[in-house]
Amino acid sequence: MKTQRLTIFLLQQISEPGDAIAQGKSPVALGLSPTSGVEGTLYYLSKPPRLPAWVSYVKEIAPSIPNLTSSSASGVLIVHAHGRHFALTFGYGRSLLDMSKVERQFGLRVALNRIDPLQLRSMDTKTFDDLVVTRTLQASKSTDLPTFGVDISKDILRAVTGEPRDTSLSKRLSGADALVLGTAKKASELEKVLGEALDAFTEETYKENFAWIDHLSLVTDSTLIDGLDQLVAQQLAAGDTSGTHMAMPDPLSWEDIDAFKITSSRTIFQELDLDHYLDSLGDGRSTITLKILKGRQVSAKFLRSGEYDGRWSLYNCLISEQRVGGQLYVLIEGPWLAVSETLAEEVDNFATSLPASRAELGRSNRGETEPDYNKRIAAGGSGELLCLDAKIHAPGGANSGIELCDLLSADGEFFHIKRKSRSSTLSHMFAQGSVSARTFVGDAAYRDALRAEIIRSVDPTEQQKWLDLVPPGNEVVDRSKYTVSYCVIVGSKKTGMDWLPFFSKLNLMQHGKQILSLGFDLSISRIDVAT
Repeated sequence: MKTQRLTIFLLQQISEPGDAIAQGKSPVALGLSPTSGVEGTLYYLSKPPRLPAWVSYVKEIAPSIPNLTSSSASGVLIVHAHGRHFALTFGYGRSLLDMSKVERQFGLRVALNRIDPLQLRSMDTKTFDDLVVTRTLQASKSTDLPTFGVDISKDILRAVTGEPRDTSLSKRLSGADALVLGTAKKASELEKVLGEALDAFTEETYKENFAWIDHLSLVTDSTLIDGLDQLVAQQLAAGDTSGTHMAMPDPLSWEDIDAFKITSSRTIFQELDLDHYLDSLGDGRSTITLKILKGRQVSAKFLRSGEYDGRWSLYNCLISEQRVGGQLYVLIEGPWLAVSETLAEEVDNFATSLPASRAELGRSNRGETEPDYNKRIAAGGSGELLCLDAKIHAPGGANSGIELCDLLSADGEFFHIKRKSRSSTLSHMFAQGSVSARTFVGDAAYRDALRAEIIRSVDPTEQQKWLDLVPPGNEVVDRSKYTVSYCVIVGSKKTGMDWLPFFSKLNLMQHGKQILSLGFDLSISRIDVAT
């Protein structure tokens, strides 16, 4: 029997099927047969045939090409079964659905509760910092979790595909917000399929192998959600972006993106930057409300069509961290998540346990670039600091260079310096610290190249003290002599380590543990900006 692919969303409580249709969409509504045994409504929309943009483009050099046309159809089947409403999308049907009415992580929970943990095929993860990194990991055949190299304390699982223990529902399940499966059951048997999916959603079998996904739990208290939303809106209206930035909710191919446009701004954005957007609003920034954040649309212009496609609401592009009553909450792609106390405490304790740098480098001037800062501080360091910024050497067998540090102190501190601003991220700096430390210890050719750079660029009367810090390739590195010191240039009034966002601190902990395991000391400091 032919297998039908089903994409199933569980809806939040709605009064009638039409409540799940996105505003501005006007699909045709079609009632289901009373004798079908399925209660619901089918919504569909069909676009007339049109000439694809690529045909017009190639017609100049291939004038005999016929006027090829293509059309698209969208369908959403809203079904009421087992006391809940479900949405099954077909074709481009997801574009008709109001995604704010969707029960988040429904498909993910169903899949994790039913998939055999030894029969995984793919995983989608996101790592959140000042930069959002999306990864799709696929295996050539079914395998277990360790094969995918997922860091359970850092990566957030968005989607999973695998083979279930019991194949009565489907031979393979994929789950994110939607559950995707292949079924041989007829449409008249949908109530049974949806009942099995709903049962799987309420199970807690996933905790046997995937309990780590609860490091971030979905916030369902509407009063709390409203309070967090209002807090973000108030901060943005005041121009405070210290805890919030923007990112694409869905992975798109950058090679196909030309630009972005956001409702209410005439500016064309090359990337989604919250500060840039707020600046573009001028005095209109102060009028920002939650309704505006959810009502304004973010559109992407694709090179293949040359047209702007409304993809998300502005609200769904926000990544925010807020602390309320001692609890840390994060807004990620629409839903609010509560960070488990265990993880939050571990991350905060690690960050606060780190000492500040032994050397006080001094404030950064307003508008001063990182290279200029490094050069100025090194020049004023009375010969105790060596600027190695942009002095990059490729280690043995590597295709790209690795910078040891920005500044090297005479007592063995490797200073990695980064300005935290609207367009920069700290993740690269933290990674640079751990990678350069490992390379310094393990790559003899790398150290020899560093020594050659010192001999080439440093005054002969000053060379020896720096050469003493970089052992030749044939000598063993005394790791106890060195400290990896992260220094962040940031204008912030926050005290303690609160100036560093949670996901940045999580990133720091991951790389910091690697550095400490190598036998290096570790420190982190804030460099204030002169007013």
